[in-house]
Amino acid sequence: MKLSSKSSSIALSVTLLLSPLTVITPTINHQVLAQSNQVNLLSQGKGTWNMGRGKPANITSTSVTIQTDNKAQVTLFLSDNRTVRLDGNFNRQTATQGRINLTNSGMADATGSLLLEYQSDNSIRLLNGEGSLDSQKFRMTFRGNQTTSKPNNTPNLNIQQSGEGLFSLQSRPNQNITSVFVSVDNQQKARVSLVFQNGNSFNFEGRQTHRDAYSIRIQVDRSGMASATGFFTVELGAGNSINNLIGQGTLDGQNFLANFR
Repeated sequence: MKLSSKSSSIALSVTLLLSPLTVITPTINHQVLAQSNQVNLLSQGKGTWNMGRGKPANITSTSVTIQTDNKAQVTLFLSDNRTVRLDGNFNRQTATQGRINLTNSGMADATGSLLLEYQSDNSIRLLNGEGSLDSQKFRMTFRGNQTTSKPNNTPNLNIQQSGEGLFSLQSRPNQNITSVFVSVDNQQKARVSLVFQNGNSFNFEGRQTHRDAYSIRIQVDRSGMASATGFFTVELGAGNSINNLIGQGTLDGQNFLANFR
């Protein structure tokens, strides 16, 4: 009897020692993978946005951010200087393809589905779909430019970043900035787009006047059809990211300030 009791005690101790190992190991691995799972996509290209009975607009570039919880934010930059934001849930189908089921557009209602195809370099190959935005039907399609490899000294720059910031325009309520888009082409033409929490945005255009490994300075000369003057200074971070963006000047005769990180 004593031998049997001792054997049972040893078996129980071995079980208690081994059991936590089989549970803890996969949990730790899952947490590590989740931390590095966010996807940021950005491409210039050509596309069309059709909504309601309005005139179709050309899409010049698109950004997509897919967070670790599969929440997705799509931003369409139109040739008439407007910005369209669409939010939803991303359902992955393959390593570089999935579908975004829309839930809202800022504070407005949105439904529908967008098919997303992208490449390993985080450029967008295809984005198309249809749905309803604020009770109006829409259709859109976009194809990113398929470019060949460029030399390392190319001046082209495209950055999209989500974060927090504030935009102040004289005589108007302050706006919370949720993401920014900065692009510079090989002619030094620059564009800064500020996307707000309510889904609206302001787009500024001008020229890059300074650039080094750590920062960019953009001189503003217009905002769509409105007059604008001033500058934006962009502090660059690792991996083509934005550490900080500061802007000040006038927009249609009113002073503005912007700060984002």
